Amino acid sequence: MATLTRRRFLLRAGALAVGGAAAGLGLDRVLTNSALVPAVALGPQPAGLPQRQYAWTQTLARDAYGNPIAPRFDRLLFFDVSGAATPAAARLLEAALRTLERRYRWGPAGLLFTAGWGPGYFERGLGVPSPIQYPRALSSFELPTIDDYELCLHLACDDVQRLAEVEAALIGGRPLAGADGPLNLSRALRWRATRTGFVGTGLPAAHQDAGGIPANRPVPKDSPLFMGFKSSLRRNQATEDSITIDDGPFAGATTMQVSYMRLRLNDWYEQLNQRQRVALMYAPQVTPDEVAHFTTDAESDPKLLGEAINRYGVIGHAQTSARARRNGKPLMLRRDFDTVDGGQAGLHFVSLQRSIEDFVKTREAMNASSAQLENPAITDTVNNGINAFMFVLNRANYILPTRAQRSFPLLPGRERALA
Repeated sequence: MATLTRRRFLLRAGALAVGGAAAGLGLDRVLTNSALVPAVALGPQPAGLPQRQYAWTQTLARDAYGNPIAPRFDRLLFFDVSGAATPAAARLLEAALRTLERRYRWGPAGLLFTAGWGPGYFERGLGVPSPIQYPRALSSFELPTIDDYELCLHLACDDVQRLAEVEAALIGGRPLAGADGPLNLSRALRWRATRTGFVGTGLPAAHQDAGGIPANRPVPKDSPLFMGFKSSLRRNQATEDSITIDDGPFAGATTMQVSYMRLRLNDWYEQLNQRQRVALMYAPQVTPDEVAHFTTDAESDPKLLGEAINRYGVIGHAQTSARARRNGKPLMLRRDFDTVDGGQAGLHFVSLQRSIEDFVKTREAMNASSAQLENPAITDTVNNGINAFMFVLNRANYILPTRAQRSFPLLPGRERALA
């Protein structure tokens, strides 16, 4: 994360003074002015909600080993700010989010959500340096589209119909049963795209009639993900405490990385047996029987990477990724989910981390680019984890402020509008 003091942010933001924003925003954007944003009642916020808007873990059910069970359905809504960023727009967004908080209990049985802001919001909308960098390609074999959406709303719960209804209310103003406040964001935010998906036992098998998956329906019925293995074991996930930014203008916040990956599972299931899939997902020293008994971590010792390279000529995804840890603990909290958007099997890889550099470090460890210098049987995408089976189509970076700062963070006048 770039080093930016709160004073520097506020001085730059204060200089904007919405009425003189044309130089930073472009005249066309200012003329589409948020003066058209209707005045709305802010409405109260339920008591007891966590300060961190990404504090989901305590609301989740646990399996027999204490691993959190992720919400079964997710939806990513991407927006740009319509016209100039104004306190009225901040109030409209905050009123809508509070309406959702009053309508649904905080948790997967009700609704979970976060609001993340991209670099373009800060640079174009506020004329201040972004607290997060733009994303980039992180390997020699990927060429992702770099998304530049200004706002990402991540919605999650156990009811897929609920997510569809919430989306329709937010982007189109459709009435939402039981809602007691405003929800339509279209006067302040321009909807750009939606991505959908799922994670959990049985859901991938139920959705495997998609491109990129063999027709013989090979996805195991009890698998939570298309590739047939568990992902979110307790000890291979960072904690919410460990990913929280400690100080600066975004103390209490975290960063979010969002990648859209296409999965190529024809070869995964038709060309490989289970032993080979285990070697690539975890490590060649790991057996299928051991995987079946993993309880709290994917135990793929990174210290055995040299043996994997030189003796087996195969390295595992978990084994290489585990090299990117801090004091033996993961750097990222993953909230990824499978998708069949566009009729194709894919993965929306959502990760939270203290800084985007923690994601970069983990992704570069996954590349294991030096392994081929030791054994030519290993290349960027051959015998190298799951790199050959996942293709990054899109990537974006966001910051997730605290709940109190989630609506147009750092915007001059927002505190008065939200009082």
